[in-house]
Amino acid sequence: MKSFLKTKSVNVSLMVLLNDFCKKKGLNFSSDFQNTLNSHITFGEWLKKIKIIYKQYPCEGLGLEIGALVQPHHIGITAYIAQFGDTLESYMSVFSKYEKLWFNYTPKKIQIEDEFLSISWEKPAYTQAGLYFHETMITEELLVSILYHHLKQLVQSEDDIFYSLELAIPEPNDAEKYTQLFKCSVQFNCKQTKICLSRSLLSNRLKCYDPNLLGILSNYADTLLNEMPKQDSLRELINLSIIQALESNDVKIQTVAKFLNTSPRLLQIDLKNNGLSFRNILNNIRQTLAKKHLKNNKLLVIEIAFLLGYKDQTSFNRAFKIWTGLSPTDWRKKYMNQEYEPY
Repeated sequence: MKSFLKTKSVNVSLMVLLNDFCKKKGLNFSSDFQNTLNSHITFGEWLKKIKIIYKQYPCEGLGLEIGALVQPHHIGITAYIAQFGDTLESYMSVFSKYEKLWFNYTPKKIQIEDEFLSISWEKPAYTQAGLYFHETMITEELLVSILYHHLKQLVQSEDDIFYSLELAIPEPNDAEKYTQLFKCSVQFNCKQTKICLSRSLLSNRLKCYDPNLLGILSNYADTLLNEMPKQDSLRELINLSIIQALESNDVKIQTVAKFLNTSPRLLQIDLKNNGLSFRNILNNIRQTLAKKHLKNNKLLVIEIAFLLGYKDQTSFNRAFKIWTGLSPTDWRKKYMNQEYEPY
């Protein structure tokens, strides 16, 4: 899970969006970043920035407010390259390919379903382990709000942009704020975030388009895509599967392969081809979860060992000392009153 926070990234253009919001609200925000065409910050750093803003402006629906300020330059090359076509359908086909250049998060699925086009993505593995839940909830809101306002700016139509919306966040106190903004039914506490657009909207013309943009920018965008980490999506899938396996106290590679609908042999080959190790990923997750559980003084060390899939406390103690140089008990005494940051 540390790898997600370090290898996943956000384009610095979105830091400009955060900065614009803070200026509007009179908030303090460190603008010590270089806004070049393809500068990125790690996802862990992004979550820190969201946390800083929320501490100063602790309102429900913070992500909605930030996203409402989005302009094409906040999305960058992805927004411009996708304007080569004249309809929303052509825009979505290119946007889906290049969107990770501005927001490299969990992979998005774009599917045609009967009368709708859907855009969906899963929750990151680290939130399912109980980490950075609130900062990620704000990020989910912000991402959906950006997509809504961006599409609304593009399309020559008075029709509603979203047909329906499922959000992987708890239901807020003021759920009506969400339905009024998106002008559609909104469900909360969902397993994934899913946006549905009416297929009839796809034929609507864009307010501005330039058919030359694809040829001008696509080669450069392809180069940028090739420079991004290749193994991050595979690793995130394995992270999620290992967490599921830990919950069932059966954390063998055979179990994880079954969750992924593959064989242990093929999974090992995929890992090797991507320079990954099942044991290293498992140890990374165990270390992250161990530190989280040790911050909960209601859990005994032997209970934590069981939650992490160890047969006995001795094995857990030995592994934890290799990771940190401390026994679980000594680590708990040293860090119990400190805020734990796993990246």
